[in-house]
Amino acid sequence: MASGSGVSVAEVECPGQSDVSGADDGEAGRGEDADDGKQWPEVGPRFDEMMKRMAMVKVMKAGRWIGVAAMVGVLGCASQPVAPRGEVAQEVQAPADPQACSGNLVPPTGYHQETAFVPLSVSNARQQAAEDARTRLRDRLCQGYRCEQIAEHVTVWRTTNDGRQACVMAVASREKVAAVYAEPTRELEAGLTRMATTIEGAIEAFAGDEGEEASSVALDTINDSGVNGGPRAEWLHDQLLAALSYSGVSTRKLPGRWSGLGLPPSTGAVVRGTIRQIPGQEAMLEASFRLERGDEVRGIGSVRFPQAIAPTIDPQTYMPPLPEGNGKVALHMDARPGGALCEGQETELWLETAEPLHVRVINLYGNGEGGLMVYSSGEERLPPHHPVSLGEFKAVRASEVPVERFLVVAAPTLEALGRFASLETTCRLPVTMASALNRGQQVPRASMPWAMGMDYRLMSGEACEDVTAPPAQDLSMLEGLPTCW
Repeated sequence: MASGSGVSVAEVECPGQSDVSGADDGEAGRGEDADDGKQWPEVGPRFDEMMKRMAMVKVMKAGRWIGVAAMVGVLGCASQPVAPRGEVAQEVQAPADPQACSGNLVPPTGYHQETAFVPLSVSNARQQAAEDARTRLRDRLCQGYRCEQIAEHVTVWRTTNDGRQACVMAVASREKVAAVYAEPTRELEAGLTRMATTIEGAIEAFAGDEGEEASSVALDTINDSGVNGGPRAEWLHDQLLAALSYSGVSTRKLPGRWSGLGLPPSTGAVVRGTIRQIPGQEAMLEASFRLERGDEVRGIGSVRFPQAIAPTIDPQTYMPPLPEGNGKVALHMDARPGGALCEGQETELWLETAEPLHVRVINLYGNGEGGLMVYSSGEERLPPHHPVSLGEFKAVRASEVPVERFLVVAAPTLEALGRFASLETTCRLPVTMASALNRGQQVPRASMPWAMGMDYRLMSGEACEDVTAPPAQDLSMLEGLPTCW
């Protein structure tokens, strides 16, 4: 949370917001000594900076294995009132208070906020903190799209100093920010409505005499910037589900313990999606979807939208995509909409092949920080269409990167597996190899036609409040496992 010249910024909404009914940008700038005599919220308890590390602990027949995910939370500081820009003559500057920056200022209800801190040793510390808070809030809200319009609604809420640093909070009305993005939001909704119509037309061709089951779809994973699931994927999942509700398409939940191969019971097709950043247009995202019915895969179009209207995701979780496979091997687990898991969520991993194959499954942690060989079919080939459980596991905090990945290396012959052919029990891969596999490298060339990957983001916070997080683990536990070579 640090920036140049000793400036640090808190980038989350302060909890416990007071109810300031009808507050607009003008009201947001008034201090305790304003003419109306209104008393603004007091400073609350301090929120210290918190860092969380995540991982997964898995229990299998072959042994215990861990995985990885992470969350970083940064919480803000307090300040006292100051008038908005354009009313400098009205400004009220509170006297230095040793506790002024150690609390948590409650912004008005219905406002985004950003708080900046600058040491008083810096020239024009208060002005620099105010400018930094305004700039950071603008950039966080606009994400490169219509930033000038957003800047018009950003103003200073309060400012103070504690004798050591200046503290300034900037705010922006949520309602006014939403108005700026009303047009692209409507365009996205219209695009998804057209896509729902395309899906309806596609599955009508499947239906024939198969009845209602053939006209229903299940929404599966949405891969966002190389990894399945996360806040943005769940948001888009809900948007598409809403669009489908106005069409003639019925939707079904994915059944538990499904391997991902073929079609789930009582389902005519599966919809999967991908979100990517448009090259050269960093402020824009493109979401494309495909309809899968067994071996048949049909693209059903894409929609583009500014990333500013969607939830943000941790940039640490942007990953090179793993091999998608060609329908001959599948790896799947029960997960949240879009494919993520909550910290502490329990699930089960299932593997299935469409033809007899020798199989090895590699578990990759974080951004390729480590890896385990977690499943081997040994010298035998897996029989086709015979789902195999790789064990139940629970997501646990432990690493800075909230991502867990699985890579399937498979082939009809042991020779095609290369150096992986000799692996028969759980073992630890060299870190250099784990990093390379995470980037899609060092997969034996002869096994590439059957290689496929599956991954997920690990989530926490309000979306996962119904799941109890277990105690954190440490990846040093991997050191106790035998090395693969």
